[in-house]
Amino acid sequence: MSTPSNNQQADHVSGKSHRLFRILFMGLSLLTLIVLASIVTEIAAIDVRKKLNHALRLERDLGMLLTTVQDAETGQRGYLLTKEYRYLAPYAAGTRDSVAAITGRILEEVRRDSLQLDRAERLRYFTDLKFRDIQETLELQYTGDTATLNQILRSERGRTYMDSVRRNVELLRQAEYRDVRVRQSQLDNLSTVTTILRFLGALGLATVLYYIYNQLQPLVSSISASNKKLSDEIVERRRVEKMNTDLIHSLNLKNRELDQFAYIASHDLREPLRTVSNYVEVLKEDYDHQFDEAGRSHLSVIYRATQRMSNLIETLLQFGRVGRTEEPTRLDLSRSVEEAIENLEGRIEETEASIQVGPLPELVGYPVAMRQLFQNLISNALKFHSPGTPPRIIISGEESQDQTCVSVQDFGIGMSHADQQKIFELFTRLNRPEDYDGQGIGLAFCQKIVQLHHGTITVDSQPGSGSTFTVSIPRSYDQEEIRVRTTH
Repeated sequence: MSTPSNNQQADHVSGKSHRLFRILFMGLSLLTLIVLASIVTEIAAIDVRKKLNHALRLERDLGMLLTTVQDAETGQRGYLLTKEYRYLAPYAAGTRDSVAAITGRILEEVRRDSLQLDRAERLRYFTDLKFRDIQETLELQYTGDTATLNQILRSERGRTYMDSVRRNVELLRQAEYRDVRVRQSQLDNLSTVTTILRFLGALGLATVLYYIYNQLQPLVSSISASNKKLSDEIVERRRVEKMNTDLIHSLNLKNRELDQFAYIASHDLREPLRTVSNYVEVLKEDYDHQFDEAGRSHLSVIYRATQRMSNLIETLLQFGRVGRTEEPTRLDLSRSVEEAIENLEGRIEETEASIQVGPLPELVGYPVAMRQLFQNLISNALKFHSPGTPPRIIISGEESQDQTCVSVQDFGIGMSHADQQKIFELFTRLNRPEDYDGQGIGLAFCQKIVQLHHGTITVDSQPGSGSTFTVSIPRSYDQEEIRVRTTH
């Protein structure tokens, strides 16, 4: 059941809608009136412009006709005085088709005005008389009948014809000038009326639009707010999409590099190791009785070394699948370092290296990748130790509110500041192959592993003073990985 207040509100809305409709109808009617008035005015203006163009064409033809007759008369006088045929050129040009064509156009242009048509007929008549007079005098001069020629010249009929031509040209011009002035005045009046109508129409439309704007302002404000919200959401969505695109691009680059390494490891490293292992097994099976205890020990060392290398390659191939097949878990970095040292036991004994490992924190990460990280850094320290001095390595860690840091310090040959800028590039070597073996990929892998954990790796080094590699992994990444694993 409707209440009185609801009925009043409905009546108010209905009345407001009716007023708005009436205003819109008035605005459309006014706009229609302005358009019709503009169309009528423009049609009239087009007609006036056509008449003006007609007057201009007539003026042009009258001028051409008068000039042609005057040129012919000038040529006549020159020939009569000098008897030189070169003066007859203007006459010859005028007596052919040009005069007839010009007078024909003039008659066509004034055919709708009987008074002007009568003047044009008289103009053609006196023009023909003038050219006959010129032709007759020229023929008398040519035949030598000077008596008749002088009689004609003294009668001044040629001047009379020429004056008649000029007078009729002037009459035609004056009539057209008057018509042009009248039509120009009409055009000016029409332009003024059009301008006034457009101004009044614009003023009226502005008033209508202002009223409509005030009536629709609440709706416009609501739509503007919605559009602003949608625009902000679109901007945010584009920002997120760009982040996703950049991330996908970065991941694609990483995957290509890892696939490249996997190819190298599969084809260039595993096959020679398989060959060595097969030969060792053949020697142990077929020639074991020919080896003494030392020989058997050497074969065992070779076999273990090939197995360690095969395991290392397999680990690196697994690294190529880090982030795709391996799940992050909470790691004790001390255990990761311990496993790395176990894998390098032969090198450590060979170089008589001492490794000091301090307390290391825990974090969430990829186990194989993190073990490989420390194995590469320790192997790097074992390789580039000072000649004649056993390697000494110190591994330490610290934990702050923002990040977890682990440092691997050696006291080896060190490097220059310029070399520090490029050692993390793939296949980059700072030393000659005959001095230090390697393929220039270990530190590049280290950087990729750290980037996988959203961290950074830096080096602080001086030539002859050793190097300190520092791995920093943000705690925010650690906490986010824990949250993801606990919610899934």
